[in-house]
Formats: sequence, C-alpha cells, structure tokens
Amino acid sequence: MPFTKYAIETFISSRVTGLNECRITDLSAEFPASRNWVSGFGLMVIFVNQPVEEMRPFALQFVRRTEMAIAEYMRMRAEVQDLISGNPRWSPYYRALHHAEAAAAVLYQAYDLSRKKLKIQLFKSNDGSPLQRLNLIYTTSKHQTADAQDPVWLTNEGFHTENATLLFSEFEELARSCARVAESLTSTKGEAGVQT
Repeated sequence: MPFTKYAIETFISSRVTGLNECRITDLSAEFPASRNWVSGFGLMVIFVNQPVEEMRPFALQFVRRTEMAIAEYMRMRAEVQDLISGNPRWSPYYRALHHAEAAAAVLYQAYDLSRKKLKIQLFKSNDGSPLQRLNLIYTTSKHQTADAQDPVWLTNEGFHTENATLLFSEFEELARSCARVAESLTSTKGEAGVQT
C-alpha cells in the first residue's frame, strides 16, 4: 500500500513532500571526463610535470573535491528521479538528501581550499551570495543536532535550511566554476580530462 501525503507528512517529515519534480541539470553530460579528473591529474603530473610541485597538494585536493561534488550531485539527481518515478516510497528522498549534503560539503571545501591557498575572502558574513548560502547549507548539515528534524531539506527548487535557500541552478553555477579549473588541471593539449 503506497504512502499517502498525509502519512508522509505526519509520520516521516512534513518537508519531504515538497520534492516531486527533477529540475537538476546533468552536470556529468556537461563534464563527461569529470569522473576521471583525479586520474587525469596524475597523468598531467607524471607526463607533463604540471602543475608545479609546490602547487600539487592543493591542486589534487581541489580536483578530487570538485570531481566528488559532481559525482555526488549526479547521485542525488538519480535518487530524485527514482523518487518521482511513481513508486511511492521515501528512502530515495533520504538517499538524495545524503548525496545533496555530501555534494554541498565537498564543493564548499573546494572553494574553502582556494580561499586558504590564495588568501582571498569568498564572501562577507550574511551577504546572501550563493557561496555564503552554500556555506550555510554545509555548516547546518555538519552541525545538526540529534533531535532536529531535517535541518537541511530539498524541494523542486533546491537546497533549504531555516535561514537559507540555494537553488539547484546556483549550485550548478558554483560547480561549473570549479569544474572549469579542474578541467584545466587535468587536460593535455586542450583536451579536457582523460578517458579510461
């Protein structure tokens, strides 16, 4: 017997029924080599001796986090598609939420590594920028209390907390910015990535 909206909102969470469409872009189609960026980085270091040695630890950490941000975002997308497929169950929602939180965490970490390495300010406190809101999603997820019910949740539009909304389109633009850098660190002769 399928769950009714009332049963879901009463016994599982009042927030999970707000996700009934998939408006998540397939970033893996835009960046098909993304699942091999770490391998591409290794080949660049071995065969092209780039990036320079003192930049390699930072570059590797940046590339791997960007690769994983796109991978987790695509896993989230697959779970949302499963959720809305017509088979009413709610485990796919929470798997999607898990991948969303992981994608937000590693994408923010990629930006934060850049901040530390380049000694730049990413945003000002409460400036409302997409990066500031990504940070809020990340920290809310990281520091949630044991008795909080869904402090981060998903809707058709994007990621939410009590104090912030980050649209999927905004997350995707932030991911694209990192992805272009990751491609440049993993490509040879203008060809992005390594096909394995």
